[in-house]
Amino acid sequence: MKKGKRPIKIAILDHSPDIGGAETSILTLGKHIDRSQFSITAILPSEGSFSRELDKIGIYTKVIYLPIGLLRLKRGDVFRSLLFILAYLFYIQFFLTRLFIYLKKNKFDLVLTNTVKAHIYGSIAASLCHIPVIWRFHDILSPTDFSPLLIRIIVLFGRWFPKRILAVSKITKEYLAKNGLKDDKIDVIFNGIDSELFEIKDVSKDIRRELKIEDKTKLIGCVGRIIPEKGQKSFLLSISGVIKEYPETFFLIIGDVFLKEEAYKEELLEIIKKNGMEERIKFTGFRKDIGDVIRVLDLVVFPSVAPEAFPLSVLEAMALGKPVIASNIGGVSEIIEDGITGMLIEPNHPEQITDRIVYLLSNQEIYSSIAQKAKEVANKRFSLQKYVAAIEESFRKVVGAILKKIIPPPPSPIKGEGI
Repeated sequence: MKKGKRPIKIAILDHSPDIGGAETSILTLGKHIDRSQFSITAILPSEGSFSRELDKIGIYTKVIYLPIGLLRLKRGDVFRSLLFILAYLFYIQFFLTRLFIYLKKNKFDLVLTNTVKAHIYGSIAASLCHIPVIWRFHDILSPTDFSPLLIRIIVLFGRWFPKRILAVSKITKEYLAKNGLKDDKIDVIFNGIDSELFEIKDVSKDIRRELKIEDKTKLIGCVGRIIPEKGQKSFLLSISGVIKEYPETFFLIIGDVFLKEEAYKEELLEIIKKNGMEERIKFTGFRKDIGDVIRVLDLVVFPSVAPEAFPLSVLEAMALGKPVIASNIGGVSEIIEDGITGMLIEPNHPEQITDRIVYLLSNQEIYSSIAQKAKEVANKRFSLQKYVAAIEESFRKVVGAILKKIIPPPPSPIKGEGI
């Protein structure tokens, strides 16, 4: 392939059939990347909400199936049981063979892997095809989230296979380097916010009317998948204190459970019942119109108890001009400046959530200042244009470096001779 002759062909590998923050960032990239220069194919192990959304924006998706049981394995589970190991190895060999054949047949110029499992199998398949690999790393490589064995495997693969590792935050890069990957191999590229998506209000919808909430009622939401790590329990435990000061306040939990996570939701429902809050809180389930839902909130709370490398939902709420109260954990402090563009709390401290909610509801001037500055920062520092341009430049550099090795420049003319 000669540069400029045709678009650079990129295969993006992701292990999730569902849409999370990592998948949202790919949807944003796919929607706005320069398609005259880059041709993208997404390779997924199953159909789902992610493949459907990719199809809507015109990104071709190739599905190379893996059993749903293997897709849902949590990090490290494959190493904890001989049965899991045998099952995983049995199915993965067929998956890798089909992936290798597809990559080779379609002559991709670059592979971008977007999740931890994809980093592993994508690196192997791309290496066999002699295709350069870039990792987009969305996680914090710490013992809290990864087993020691898995960390060693990731680091080993990270040393050998990817040409570049694109970390979503500074803390992501810090932990990769701390575990032994070379600092100069890792670039920090923050995810960008697709402000167009959130600025377009569906005027036909009235979320408050749908949820039967009066216009004057203060509405506070907790956004995210319902799992213990997201801290919805802390959010619920903060509500009683807020209601004492502002009895008419209403609360939303925006999100729902995936497979095998219903027990945590049941625990949350029991807390609500025990504290007599049934009339003051509502679960909305997953919402495709998340921008419209956040837009009607007065405050947004992200009470995570486990670190996230770059919580995209925090950025989305800020882009809509909503004051955010978030746990100071993981990459949150890289997004929010405490007291300026949001408010930071310690994880697992519901009394601090109560305090910050009451404080903001009681101080309109500070509330308005934080809302305005949050929106400015989200749309300038974390702009869509910066994100897409940085990713495109990484693609060009890696492919260009490979081409220079394959097609060396012509020798310089000998001094004294004509050209």
